[in-house]
Amino acid sequence: MTRTSLRLELPPWTNLRWNREDKPGVSQSEVGLDRRHRGEDFSRLWEPIPKIYPGVARLLLGASFDGWKQGDRLFRIMITPRFLRRLSLPLLLVSTALADAPAGGFAVVPRFTHPGAGQTFYFVLTDRFANGRTDNDTGGYSGGPEAHGFDPTKISHYHGGDFAGLTAKLDYLKGLGITAVWLTPPLKNKPMQQGTAGYHGYWITDFTQMDPHLGTNDEFRELVRQAHARGMKVFMDIITNHTADVIQYTGGVHDYVSKKTAPYRDAQGRAFDEMAVAFNGVNDPSAFPALSVETSFAYRPEVPEAEKAVKVPAWLNDVTYYHNRGNTTFVGENSVHGDFVGLDDLFTEHPRVVQGMTEIFSTWLETGVDGYRIDTMRHVNNAFWQGFLPAISARARELGRPDFLHFGEVYNDAGDPSVLSEFSTGGMPADTTLDFGFFLAARKFVSQAGSGAALADFFLRDDYYTDHDSNVHSTTTFLGNHDAGRFAYFLQQDNPGASPALLADLAKLGHGLLLLARGQPVIYYGDEQGMIGRGGNDMQARESMFAAQAPDFNTAALLATTRRGADDKFDAAHPFYRLIAELSALRAGHPALRTGAMLPRPTTQQDAFAFSRIDRRERVEYLAVFNNSRTQSLTLAVPTSQKPGAKLAPLYASHPQASAQSAVDGEGRMTVSLPPLQFGVWRAVTPLAKTSPVAIQLVNPAPGAALKFTKREIDGLVFPSRVEIRADVAGGDGFGEVTFTLERASRPGQIEYLGTDDAAPYRVFWRPPPDLTPGEKLTLTATHHDLRGVSNRTEVTDVVFASTEVPLGIVGAKVPVITRQPGRIGNVLSVEAEGSGPLEYQWLCDGEEMSGATQVTFTLMSPPKAKASYRVLVRNRAGTTLSAPVDVGP
Repeated sequence: MTRTSLRLELPPWTNLRWNREDKPGVSQSEVGLDRRHRGEDFSRLWEPIPKIYPGVARLLLGASFDGWKQGDRLFRIMITPRFLRRLSLPLLLVSTALADAPAGGFAVVPRFTHPGAGQTFYFVLTDRFANGRTDNDTGGYSGGPEAHGFDPTKISHYHGGDFAGLTAKLDYLKGLGITAVWLTPPLKNKPMQQGTAGYHGYWITDFTQMDPHLGTNDEFRELVRQAHARGMKVFMDIITNHTADVIQYTGGVHDYVSKKTAPYRDAQGRAFDEMAVAFNGVNDPSAFPALSVETSFAYRPEVPEAEKAVKVPAWLNDVTYYHNRGNTTFVGENSVHGDFVGLDDLFTEHPRVVQGMTEIFSTWLETGVDGYRIDTMRHVNNAFWQGFLPAISARARELGRPDFLHFGEVYNDAGDPSVLSEFSTGGMPADTTLDFGFFLAARKFVSQAGSGAALADFFLRDDYYTDHDSNVHSTTTFLGNHDAGRFAYFLQQDNPGASPALLADLAKLGHGLLLLARGQPVIYYGDEQGMIGRGGNDMQARESMFAAQAPDFNTAALLATTRRGADDKFDAAHPFYRLIAELSALRAGHPALRTGAMLPRPTTQQDAFAFSRIDRRERVEYLAVFNNSRTQSLTLAVPTSQKPGAKLAPLYASHPQASAQSAVDGEGRMTVSLPPLQFGVWRAVTPLAKTSPVAIQLVNPAPGAALKFTKREIDGLVFPSRVEIRADVAGGDGFGEVTFTLERASRPGQIEYLGTDDAAPYRVFWRPPPDLTPGEKLTLTATHHDLRGVSNRTEVTDVVFASTEVPLGIVGAKVPVITRQPGRIGNVLSVEAEGSGPLEYQWLCDGEEMSGATQVTFTLMSPPKAKASYRVLVRNRAGTTLSAPVDVGP
């Protein structure tokens, strides 16, 4: 038993009974206390009362009691006026767990789902979608096409699409089942550069206004308003690391010069390491030295007289805010510090650049946009994102939009989840990234007839995305885009000589996988109309939805239709449009297909791929099965989480002959039959039944293990390595969640939340937070919850954080520490915590998130009718801490 000091201040008209409850409602100790007990120490328990009940606080006098705690027991204080004492009617009831009490019980945290996740995206290149106003085609610039950039006969120029046209076509997108429209960068571009136009939006000169070829700022706001009126979100593509090509180098040479050859130097000519002083939103911006045009850069930057003030805001015209090292080859160091084919690469390590870009894109939030797609994320230093993204998210929350979501473009040739996930986990604060892994894996399975087992192996690596504030369910999945090329083009390349009918079936199979698997699917504009992209990637994949005039586009064939490029391409009867609309409706009507757990199911057929989707609240299993064979029908038995004899009903079939037995067999398998290149979805008739308790064991790391963290370099960026924390679960039906936590020996009772995995293998890939000291001993815990009321827990102790080769996470940031565990005053629960701000809060009730309960206090709307346990997650850019529970009930 441990003694602890508390101080309670009492009004003169009260007596107090102080109870320690080892069991709910059973008083083990009772002490009477009145105003004669003054001057002692009873402090932390009473601190919230003056904040919540100021009228009562004015009446308080000093009193005290020397109490005790044991384990995680709750202490209850009943304040009763003397004249009501015999009736035992409390004026205030305070319940609390002591600040240094361990969390106790099972640490069950629901799998994180970003409040903005679950969308079906439509990615549109605005200039190529719909022309609503011909009077803005030239953007108001004088001269000919080589000055204003408008020439619809050339694929390299503006074609006339604009905000007005897109707004007029929102109902077309609504009919397709789209819930979020993602636009290419809409800000004002340099109209012409090196013989081509800025129709795509990636050559910005003015970050404060829309490109006049597309429309005005007010027209953009109207687009957002009209989308919202239809229940659709709008995402804006943004660029933070480069501008249009304005800066030139003395001598006219633009080859990249390495930092080893010419290190950065301050205004006095002294070499410095820009990474060591890069601003991350937490460290001291004054540590970054003053720079000089004459001494600081590998090249001396200069700007033509006519363009010296072309950039807006004005600070962007200062050439010392750019790297000035020459053109990148996209390898190693120059991938971060080099100019993209001459585009002026910003010095994103500089505090003014971080602050300036934060100001720009915080202001654009006021238009009502719902999220940002972030261009070239892997070509920017880590510290920039660590400062920029938390500030953007915090501003969105201030504006009442906690569902604001940002996702980064992180290209990787191999589509390796361990690389892609580096940018949204372990100190990199992006909500998620574009899933280039899915892009490649889907092509291999559908277009190249890869095995279902290989595709299942890809999805089993989803755990790389799991940490304390993100997971794979927010990733944006896609089959093709404006850079890589269209999916139909890949189908042609991978299947030479294939008939149009075969290509159409493959396209449908690919979109079925896209819309039914985990993640947020992105439909690339025109794919729903069978666009192919005649020449492949980049410009050739950017056809006009309206009648094309460019020779490369106007004679181009489309899949599954007689229309061609010269025709209008907004056909709601197109078979691809209908397929996508049907599958989007399934996603909209069934939460499991939007954000539910995805459990790959092994099969004995290499041409088959199967998985289950299960929503954690509904607990109803959906089974999806795909056949990628061009010629063979398949009949196969697919494992499920069902008990023998349970029934699954057909929900969707891509072909009338896609069928299944109505009940699972004695081994819990359902037999499915599919024609070539077809797929189907079946839904269980009843929710999953209760199962026997599982056995859980933490198998990595071992007790007493010494964890050493090395470094990983990815094209000029350095990341600390990660360690797999894995729990094996035996028994049950394969559905459940495992919550991973740790406790530092130096912070007893502070439970740091590492993440929750919703499918086997249960694991997180963890790197230490920046405030963890080498030599610290850790206790790691894994808690399995079957989502039907049964939990099991395991732990390993004496794990040591031994060393790291490079700094961890956001240098200088501190994980939240709960300084006062949750307590109740009347109907108000509150908590106190400290750590690097801003702090975020999420209250839980019996292990489930409470919608909208995201403040430091939570008010119970009515007296509880049954006992419930409340906890709160306190989150910041460094990590998340889980509070002790506070029980509330009659």
